[in-house]
Amino acid sequence: MKRGKTLTMPERAQVDLMVQLNMSISLMSARIHCSRTLNDCYMSDPVAYGTSKSTGRARKLKQRDERNVARAVSNTMKSAKDVGAEIQLNVSKSTILRTIQSTRAFLASKKIKVLDWPACSPNLNPIESVWGFLTSSVYKNGKQYNSISELKDAVKAEWNKIHPPYLENLCNSMPNRIFQVIQKNGGFTG
Repeated sequence: MKRGKTLTMPERAQVDLMVQLNMSISLMSARIHCSRTLNDCYMSDPVAYGTSKSTGRARKLKQRDERNVARAVSNTMKSAKDVGAEIQLNVSKSTILRTIQSTRAFLASKKIKVLDWPACSPNLNPIESVWGFLTSSVYKNGKQYNSISELKDAVKAEWNKIHPPYLENLCNSMPNRIFQVIQKNGGFTG
């Protein structure tokens, strides 16, 4: 039987009776085929039960984060959306940092030696050069596309024009790239 999100009037009367008989919430829920949470909501305030409207979609930010956004916006010229994005970015950064720290701790506990290496360096990933070349070819002379399929066709056509010697040269440039990154202490090599 598919249930709604509130108890019907007969179900409420049944719950009231079962409460007077000191039945457990689990037993009440089983008898009227509803969740314990639904029973809890009704029993916590039977008079107001079912009168409040749904507030809609769940919040993306916690109330504390919303207050932080409001406080930050009141002290800046940025929009609330921009400040919210910054807060979300900071939350993401802290999550990433915790993950990195826990990964390092795990590797150290297993006595795994880790090399110092710049994280996600585009200088050490030849495909980044291919993407740049492909992008400039697809959008040459400011070309714009009217549909996704038209864009896909253009990308496929330009991809097929890439010559194997170009890819070989990129791969052969790796020792030089690594040397440059080491010289720049992991910084951008240009």
